[in-house]
Amino acid sequence: KIVTAIGFDEGHGRIDVSVHPFTMSLSGADVRITSRFSDDEWYQGLMGTIHEGGHAMYEQNLGDSELSLDSALSMGVHESQSLFWERHIGKSRAFYEWAQPILVEAFNTDDNKFEYSAEELYAAVNAVDFNNLIRVEADELTYPLHVILRYNIERDVVAGKLDVADIPARWNADMKSLLDIDVPDDTTGCLQDIHWSCLAIGYFPTYLLGSMMAAQLAHYCKVAIPDMDDKIKAGEFDEIRNWLTERVHTHGKRYKSLDDLLLAEVGEELNPQYFLDYLKEKYVPLYKVE
Repeated sequence: KIVTAIGFDEGHGRIDVSVHPFTMSLSGADVRITSRFSDDEWYQGLMGTIHEGGHAMYEQNLGDSELSLDSALSMGVHESQSLFWERHIGKSRAFYEWAQPILVEAFNTDDNKFEYSAEELYAAVNAVDFNNLIRVEADELTYPLHVILRYNIERDVVAGKLDVADIPARWNADMKSLLDIDVPDDTTGCLQDIHWSCLAIGYFPTYLLGSMMAAQLAHYCKVAIPDMDDKIKAGEFDEIRNWLTERVHTHGKRYKSLDDLLLAEVGEELNPQYFLDYLKEKYVPLYKVE
């Protein structure tokens, strides 16, 4: 209900369940997403579905030719679309004013009371967990450290400075150094992701590029749509999605790079300050940091 409300066209796609959420595009007319769900908590299923919905809407709004021009510009841009919807919409205070009654209707039962206010839900989904081992379950404040850890390791492997056999020990040491977390086993450590086994070396930085681009796009989207929060509260996402389609989706590979796209469409190249400002503006008041 929520992912279709924000704009995923189920008439040209479908939603299924998998162990690890992903998006698969056979064409703009057939874009499929999966998510994972747990009997123990609701948040990961919701965020995973919104995240993949962001990927899917990018694919559904590309040009409809079979030319390379009408394909996604880069994985960094792709991640910006999923993270825009997951974080700047799905983790916003305005979103829970709209979604709270939907979530209560879905999860509140006689055996499992789910009677939280919009403000309580907003605080819960933005809680920082300094003991989390898993990248895909990390909060957005500590998530960059999970990416930096992986990039440093794969960079040293490619440079010949680190043997593959030594990755577990290096991983555990870096988790302790960066996040002060002790890793109990490789399953929750260096084997938790599929990327290296799929030879997707160098993919992890796209998540941070996407985080930065998403924050920059969210800034300019709010400039273009001053009442953006009010629209989110009302469950009116069409104008937001259309702005992204006009600025990002329809261009496909028209531009040579992420920087070229941003320069042409919002007036400046990738600027990480928007991401830093977003984190400060959210977490300083949320945690009452002096």
